Amino acid sequence: MPLPRIRKEDLKSYFVVDTSTEQVYKSTYGPTRTDVLIKLLSLSELNDRSRQAVQNHIEYISRIKSEHVTQMVGIYRTPNMLGIVTQWMPNGSLHSLIYQRDLYPVLPLSLCIRILRDVAEGLTFLHHLHPSIAHQRLKPCNILLDDRYHVKLSDVQALDLPKLSISENKTHRVYMSPQRLQGHEPTTADDMYSFGICAHELVSRKCPFQDMDPLKRDTLVMRGHRPQPSIDIILKCSNLPQSQRMDLSRIINLCWHQDPNMRPTAANCLSQLRSILQTFSVEESKREMDNFVTKKEMAMQDCQSQTRIVEFNIQWLDDCWLTSHRSRTQSTPEQSTEVPPLWSEKKEKRSASLPVTTSTNSSHMLTIGHHPRTERNSRVGWAHVEPAGHSNPPPLLGCSNYVETLNRNLEVFLNSITEGHLNQLIDIMMSKFVLSRDDAEYINAEQTRKDRIRKYIETCCEKGEEASRLTLHSLLSRKIIYMNPVKYA
Repeated sequence: MPLPRIRKEDLKSYFVVDTSTEQVYKSTYGPTRTDVLIKLLSLSELNDRSRQAVQNHIEYISRIKSEHVTQMVGIYRTPNMLGIVTQWMPNGSLHSLIYQRDLYPVLPLSLCIRILRDVAEGLTFLHHLHPSIAHQRLKPCNILLDDRYHVKLSDVQALDLPKLSISENKTHRVYMSPQRLQGHEPTTADDMYSFGICAHELVSRKCPFQDMDPLKRDTLVMRGHRPQPSIDIILKCSNLPQSQRMDLSRIINLCWHQDPNMRPTAANCLSQLRSILQTFSVEESKREMDNFVTKKEMAMQDCQSQTRIVEFNIQWLDDCWLTSHRSRTQSTPEQSTEVPPLWSEKKEKRSASLPVTTSTNSSHMLTIGHHPRTERNSRVGWAHVEPAGHSNPPPLLGCSNYVETLNRNLEVFLNSITEGHLNQLIDIMMSKFVLSRDDAEYINAEQTRKDRIRKYIETCCEKGEEASRLTLHSLLSRKIIYMNPVKYA
């Protein structure tokens, strides 16, 4: 059966959700009253034949039915975009599980191995289809978790569509095999390399090659360099029996073997992970899981507060896409396009699946000051929740346009933006096609963090108001700076 075409009237209560890696769009699908995710693909620069090819590809992927692959609900079309509507996963992604240490201070090893088993099971299903399908985008943010922390793989791509997704960014290269970095056609062995990197990241809870220059990293990976410390050192303090530690270590090391022919199949990994998982008693696994869930619920209650939830008109998705993908040539303030007021607000308590949000009126200018950052790396977006006992810092210089605001407050950014923040900003701007790959390389080529921030600000100012506005709003949504709305003088 063809994938259902979803009407605007079928989608209710739209939210912008800022996950730990990107902004996504959440809605409620009226006919089933279930939460859904809307993934956007740009069609504005494609001819009719190419648009049809993309739609045929999505129809093909939608016919994949597995308990470990996210299911498509339907397709939402606008004049310039295609929205793929899929299931909403209440516990986010594996990326959130790894890095939200305030919610998940400890990850039970039994849960980690169960997650890896589920991923291996999903890959086994894809690789055994006729013809076989290579996932091609396997990374923690595409490994989603349902209400029981079971895995569903998302963003499966039988074809390579890198220029269509507005959420794709350069961090995907961390998970690409040496062969893919060299430009070879994708194979199932490339998925197994990605699986090995994800497994190391989950067990170590550290970003692979975190402090390494991207160009140098790619070169080293093609020469055989892999994430450190070794998986043997990481597992040394685990409660796994020695033989099982050796088995898990061997799986991961083989998965990222330089020779793709030496990498195990997904089925082989699945078999070994099932054996390792059997070393945990049912009672032990249940006790660890109950304790894990209880601690998360307590952490959620500790940070629960009254927040403003942003709702917007579905038509904004198309308007926002067009605004974000204007010409990269420099614009003057008179040429810049302001985002119109599109949101209504309501009070609601924080939940695991709702963002912390607030509206920003385009008739207001933003003044900037430092804001104490929380350690939460969760789904927060376009918001500021005032912590108890916090008084607003003295506002910094507010200017008549965004470019001038960036220039006049450069020192604030130099002192506030960390290396990780800068990498996130570059990823966001590249995903919106505001920065090109060359721009990113020029920025990263600078020797020190402050020089890279200076180069980034300079590049955004050269590109005009839209690039500067996106930078300010991205910093706000991540609470890197505090923006206090003040009307123009």
